Amino acid sequence: MHQDEDFSIENITKIEGHASLDLKVRSGKVESCEFRVTESHRFFEDMVNGRHFSQIPLIVSRICGLCSSSHLTTALEAVENALEIEPSERTMDIRQLSIFGEFIKSHALHLYMLALPDYLGKESVLKFGEKEHHFIHDGLDLKKAGTDVLTALGGRPHHSVNHRVGQVTKGPNQEKIDEMIKGLESVREIALKTVRLFDSFAAKNTFERKTNFVALSGKNYPLINGQAVHCSDGTFVKNYALMQHMKEVVVPYSTAKNAVFNGKDFVVGALARTALNKSQLHPVAKKALNECSTKLPNNSPFSMNLAQAIEVVHCVESAIDIAKDLSPKNEPALEIKPKACSGVGVTEAPRGLLYHSYSLDEKGFITDSNMVIPTQQNIRSIELDLHKFVPTLLKKPKEKAALEMEKLIRSYDPCISCSVHFLKVNWL
Repeated sequence: MHQDEDFSIENITKIEGHASLDLKVRSGKVESCEFRVTESHRFFEDMVNGRHFSQIPLIVSRICGLCSSSHLTTALEAVENALEIEPSERTMDIRQLSIFGEFIKSHALHLYMLALPDYLGKESVLKFGEKEHHFIHDGLDLKKAGTDVLTALGGRPHHSVNHRVGQVTKGPNQEKIDEMIKGLESVREIALKTVRLFDSFAAKNTFERKTNFVALSGKNYPLINGQAVHCSDGTFVKNYALMQHMKEVVVPYSTAKNAVFNGKDFVVGALARTALNKSQLHPVAKKALNECSTKLPNNSPFSMNLAQAIEVVHCVESAIDIAKDLSPKNEPALEIKPKACSGVGVTEAPRGLLYHSYSLDEKGFITDSNMVIPTQQNIRSIELDLHKFVPTLLKKPKEKAALEMEKLIRSYDPCISCSVHFLKVNWL
């Protein structure tokens, strides 16, 4: 590459959805960088407004095929906080297990099917040969274990029909619980192998850019049930006050908003969670992390893949622990009386902090709603990372520089519309 370059990467591949990158280099520095989300607006807030609160979870779980349980759980939490409903311990255990299943499934697909080809010098998993073929099996075995958890708990692998406001309508019987545990135990070693694999890649990527980390705060490496949000700048903010600190910003070149926290860029997701809640990891995951040559936390976006691998171990082991004590006995249905109220739900989706808020009228119909997803929170950091990273690539051929830029973008595991395209780079 030269010191002055204009180029465009159209339809960035191996991410969930459609996005492109336009970047201009002048005198060896990035003059402009635009990560363009090219999906049409989806208007989920408008879809739920006017609906009864009982319908909301089943609607919003359709926002994402990979993160349906996260949207479902966040919506449930928001409505329950509004109506002052406290679910039973068993209900919360089943929700926690569902989130573990979703994290295992989502992380496995990203690590093995989207990120790994970059590090093995392959265009996609479709180009894997006999030597790499076992990686496909490892990824799919992990994904199956996570999907089986979701199926056992939710009645089907996606868009659960069993999780409702304040309750679970039908939980798993003992046979399903035993099958779930057996499946999770069968992938324990694969999860640990995944950590070792992505540690070997992270150790070779030394690029760092200091930023703030933001994640849910609470007990037991909180993915749900946290009562506050923690920022590495020292800020702790109650969930209901999150949007007093996080601001959404409209950018003219993208259909997705950007976001700032306390007026500054920040990162959410596995790297942020391990940075802020590392001490709360399951002992097996903590041991695996301590044995890594790459030390977390750090400020390298490439370490997000390793952080996801650590979370896979945490979720597998934690899910086994909870499932072994899970009661197969269903609980009586709740009678819920609607009222005029408002509530907020904040959880961790695989890609980071997820926010839902709802206002209800006296009959329980939604009058106002808002959703802030993780990917839009990370877009600003992706651009700022590229501002600093690209000047280090100027001595490389364009094709290799493009691959390194894509690897950085893919490390954030952006989820735009849960579809994937294969890469073609058009240099201007």
